[in-house]
Amino acid sequence: MALTATVQPFVGPDRDPAEEALVAGLQRGDPVHVEDFLRRSHRAVYALAARLTPDADLRHDWSQEALLRILDEMARGHFVYRRPGCFWAWFRTRAHFLLLNEYRRQRTHDQRWTTGEVGEELVDRLPLSGGGDPLRTLESVDARRIIEECLDELASEDHRRALHLVLFQEQQYQDVADLLDATLNTVRSWIRRARIAMRQCVAAKYEYGKTEDS
Repeated sequence: MALTATVQPFVGPDRDPAEEALVAGLQRGDPVHVEDFLRRSHRAVYALAARLTPDADLRHDWSQEALLRILDEMARGHFVYRRPGCFWAWFRTRAHFLLLNEYRRQRTHDQRWTTGEVGEELVDRLPLSGGGDPLRTLESVDARRIIEECLDELASEDHRRALHLVLFQEQQYQDVADLLDATLNTVRSWIRRARIAMRQCVAAKYEYGKTEDS
């Protein structure tokens, strides 16, 4: 249930009408105030992200995610204005917390890769389309061959068909359920089990292929 907190104007000689108006505009989702907030806050959030990762793409993604989360929380009434400066103080604390969450999530993801728990991430990251680059095309063909070999080794025909539709035909889960005459929950279970079964297969074949080429 969304909270209904609204701006409570500070009564006193040190009021900040501009901050009060910004908070009220963000709570309403006013486009002008949203644009103003993003313009004023993006650089600071990006600078915080830069302290956590040297990867420019991650810095951009984390900054965008943090700002969108803050805007959503404002719209849901998760912040109550009480005194001058309290919004920007809350914003800095909240942005730092959200960026740290992204950093921890990335570390967990990296640790799963280094310990061999690659799962569906490896399957999703292998290139399946070559484009115009000959080397990329060779990598794509090899990656697709590895995945197809592992698909063929799955024990369940239902698992094979469901995962093939998702990986190679880019079907949504509901579409797969309709095509295979199964419930959505059943298809989700098939695909989850298929990915788990393929995890070590794909990882082992991919690493073996890279060793052979080296």
